[in-house]
Amino acid sequence: MKNAKISLQYTALLLNLYISQYLGLGFFMEALVAILRKSGIPLEQLGLIYTLGLFMIFRFLWAPLIDKVRFKRFGHYRTWLFIWQSLMVLSLLHVSRFDVLTELQPLLIGCAFFAFFAASQDIAVDALAYKIVLAKERGMVNALKIGGGLIGMFIGGGLVLIVYEHFGWFYAMLILCAGTATSLLQLLFFKEPNDIHTIKAHEPSWRDFYRFWSGKSKRRWFLLLLAYPVCISGAYGLMTPILVDAGWRLDHIGLNISMFGSLLGIVGAFGAGWLIERFGRRVILIWTPFAQSIGILFLLLPALGYAHVSFSMLAIGSVMFLYSPSATVLSTLMMDHVEHSPALEYAMQHCVFSFSGILSAGVAMSLAGTFGYVNVIMAISLMAIATTLFAWYASGEVVLKKEEIRELECAG
Repeated sequence: MKNAKISLQYTALLLNLYISQYLGLGFFMEALVAILRKSGIPLEQLGLIYTLGLFMIFRFLWAPLIDKVRFKRFGHYRTWLFIWQSLMVLSLLHVSRFDVLTELQPLLIGCAFFAFFAASQDIAVDALAYKIVLAKERGMVNALKIGGGLIGMFIGGGLVLIVYEHFGWFYAMLILCAGTATSLLQLLFFKEPNDIHTIKAHEPSWRDFYRFWSGKSKRRWFLLLLAYPVCISGAYGLMTPILVDAGWRLDHIGLNISMFGSLLGIVGAFGAGWLIERFGRRVILIWTPFAQSIGILFLLLPALGYAHVSFSMLAIGSVMFLYSPSATVLSTLMMDHVEHSPALEYAMQHCVFSFSGILSAGVAMSLAGTFGYVNVIMAISLMAIATTLFAWYASGEVVLKKEEIRELECAG
């Protein structure tokens, strides 16, 4: 067991690694949606872009490789991070060669490679975070994860979208490359500690997926991971097309969603980390979806035609501020539930959360094309209240006590 608090060096490294994941993903899944919608692509087809997130969903399939294959001389997870981070940079350089409007198919293939490398990097950085922090620090470390992702969205989906609007695709991609490469410099000076929380009692395997989810409490935890992100992710998926259809310019969308919205999301993430440490995981788990049920309704303003800057910023700010606490508290609980293999077990829990969130965003966008924005917004707000009730019902079993967490950390 470690007895030192996480250092400033570790904090800076983890934050930058989490940021770098979403520089590219934020641009492709946020800015690219706006670019293509502006060129007339229908909502039903835009939902397909969210399939890039499938790599995040299924990354547990190759997570055992990262736990099993070790590079003792240069650091286990440090070496994996070098590999995946370098491939992310190279894939962005490849994508920069294409024209977004005339060469969409090869461009999306390149984006898919980037999404695979980013998902693999996420496996390694989550396992490294589990390795170097104490249980009591997990709330703030997962705030780094969510906050870092939002900073990446802020830059990739906001600032880089503005660069695209004024200078074009090639220069936008170069900025993404430069930002993604910065963490490679940090890794050069990082020395991974040899000790680890959990001594693995067996070799990690994909069969652990079934073993891990056995038992009544784990099945409820699975259902909660599946249900919890549905509403807020659906609302998040509607924001960009609502503003595009309201006549907003692309650079204004980037400024307000990926910059203003992400800033509020960052505040929400670190606020949630502080609240988790102060009030505990259970309180935040229960009350977050209830707050979301109210915040989601502010999307009705631009959806009904009240698309003035103040109304739209209220809607964007409400959704983004309330999105990050749910991701922060669930990520913290995922680390609590790790038993043997950090890379595999965290990844397969997060795949359930990611699957639900990405699917919900795409489905909400497609349903809005059929039933209209207003009806979909009202439906997901009501679903958020149901999620609150389910979180209250399941929290007694899915939120582990301090003694249980210590037993897991000392297992093996």
